[in-house]
This record gives sequence, structure tokens and C-alpha cells, in this order.
Amino acid sequence: MANNEISNVVLFKRGDGDKFEFDDKFVRLKALDEDMFVFTVNAPQEIVGKSMIFFEGLKMFEPVKVDIGGTGDIPCYFKGVSPIVNKGSNGLGNNAFFTITLQELKNPPKFEEEHECVNCGFHNFTA
Repeated sequence: MANNEISNVVLFKRGDGDKFEFDDKFVRLKALDEDMFVFTVNAPQEIVGKSMIFFEGLKMFEPVKVDIGGTGDIPCYFKGVSPIVNKGSNGLGNNAFFTITLQELKNPPKFEEEHECVNCGFHNFTA
């Protein structure tokens, strides 16, 4: 793959090196606010079953990385998965879908970039 090409793989990686990848034809991404990602997986039940082994092993707020199309790792916290819903036959076998919710890790602001209040009732307490 040339450097300017985007692959058709969505790859989820755990800190221990375990990973699971989907063909992008099975995954849709919706961004909520600025740092929440909801991936909807609509795939044959066999693929969904294998992926759930990976995702059910994750704990809430466990660090995970996602690489969309080979564009680079996005560090995130795992927030959870929805229950699996069976959808019936699509010609490729019985499909099922579920969602994966991740929250992008943001670096805390540098100390000098933090807001400082002057005579603020919330931050300038004197006891």
C-alpha cells in the first residue's frame, strides 16, 4: 500500500498486543461531541461472535487504540459495547450488529495553558 492510500481495515488494539480487525464494509463510525466515537458493526454472526471475545475482555476505561484505514493509532478509553442484535439474512449469512463506544484520550493542558482566575469566587478561597 502506498503512503497516501487508505486501507479498508479498522483495527482495534489492546495494550497487551491483542488486536481485532474488521473490514471497513462492516463498520460505520459516528463521532459524538469532540472525543466520543461510536462504531456500529454490522457483520455476519461468525465475525461478530469472534469480535465479542476481544471486546468482552476489555474493562471499562481500559486504554485501547483504534487505527482506521491505516491512518495511525488513535489512543482511546474503552467505554463499552451494546448487546448483539440479530438482523436476519443478507445473502452472506445471518447478520448481527452491535456498537462499540470509545472515548479519545486527550492530553491534559500544559500548566501554563490552564485558565487562571483573578478574584474568582470558586478558586480564591481564604480560610
